[in-house]
Amino acid sequence: MRNERIMMAVAMKAPLRACLRAFSFGIVLFALVLPARANLDIAEVTSPKGIKAWLVEDQSDPIVAISFAFLGGSNQDPKGKEGLVELMTSLLDNGAGDLDSDRFQQRLYETGADLSFSTGPELVSGRLRMLAGETEEPLELLSLAVTAPRFDEEEFTRERALAISDVRSDSNDPDTRGRKALMATLYGDHPLGRPVEEETLAAVAREDLPAFHRKLFARSNLIVGVVGAIDPATLEGILDQVFGDLPEQADLADIPPPQLNFGEEVREAYDRPQTSITMVYPGVAATSPDVYPATLLAEILGGSGLSSRLFTELREKRGLTYGASADLDANPEWGDLVMDVATGSDRAQETLSTARDVIHQIVEQGPTPEELASAKKYAIGSYAISQLSSTSQIASTLVGLQRLGRGRDYVEKRVELFNEVTLDDVKGMADRLLSVEPTTLIVGPGPRAEN
Repeated sequence: MRNERIMMAVAMKAPLRACLRAFSFGIVLFALVLPARANLDIAEVTSPKGIKAWLVEDQSDPIVAISFAFLGGSNQDPKGKEGLVELMTSLLDNGAGDLDSDRFQQRLYETGADLSFSTGPELVSGRLRMLAGETEEPLELLSLAVTAPRFDEEEFTRERALAISDVRSDSNDPDTRGRKALMATLYGDHPLGRPVEEETLAAVAREDLPAFHRKLFARSNLIVGVVGAIDPATLEGILDQVFGDLPEQADLADIPPPQLNFGEEVREAYDRPQTSITMVYPGVAATSPDVYPATLLAEILGGSGLSSRLFTELREKRGLTYGASADLDANPEWGDLVMDVATGSDRAQETLSTARDVIHQIVEQGPTPEELASAKKYAIGSYAISQLSSTSQIASTLVGLQRLGRGRDYVEKRVELFNEVTLDDVKGMADRLLSVEPTTLIVGPGPRAEN
């Protein structure tokens, strides 16, 4: 869906949050003893056809992982045909070249390789994991999926019917209805505010898929990251083998960053014992230097530790919830800061009021030195776990770093960038972001008298 961060924030119920917090706490401890790969030796490789990739060569790794992304995801959906790009992506490995869906999947299965594709608002991504030394057939199948997907009528009809069925089923979920209403309020007529509906999927024709595939899949908007037992010369040949036959230039619509609407309240009335509350504030772009104080602010307010302001006040002191969180959703050109909490419906108003008090306090007072030190330690130490703990994860991180225009030495530099953040930086960021009246989503029973 369009804004995964918000959706996950809303959908995640309190008990699960509690488990994740415990897990996150464990991560912090584990990070202290993990031999993190904090000093990646990243090489840039350019193929004869000009396709670039970042490579971390590790001849001791039995796995080769290729991660790649094409700029231009579901935000490219034509108005009235929302869901088109996701449908297209879902069919890439359902038949390609002279292989129908069954034969493609059977051959892929026999290789033991892991090939997958996904769609986000701004990217269509893919990844391939395969055994080093047994790469020939997986690479052939990847090349077919990327350059020659079939989009057979039978497969298209089936996938579209499944997507429509999913949308119909989700329409019975109050949280899904609330999320759609929130996104429409926040983003207006921007593609992020236009949900995938039954009628938009029904408007997608089979012929739309190859047409959009030609627009989106090109060498000009391709980002590649590779990790494993592969040398630069071999990778050059692979890049041309897999991606070399794609058109040189993509044909993408120019989608500007959304202008978010704040100060609104969205209610999805539904009679149940629990109420979910989401508050969306302005954020910062991931490419801005402000992302470091903003990240620490979110961590102090409602991050992964057990001592965040929201967690302490709402759960530890008042027992209003199993957990509360704040997350910075930083995209390349824009961002938002999302706070969410789930509570008993009879205490929803108290929870919302208390959360606002906590946010007001951090705006007025800023963080303490201890809070800032703890948030820095987590932001620095958790990176190896969240971004660098597996071959596939590192390959994906290489793609993300290139997308944001980071240098190849960013993994080392980010430690200094976080350490340079001061108390005044975070207090100033709190004043800038959290003084704005948020847009709030409340999913649960209508107003009632509280205990």
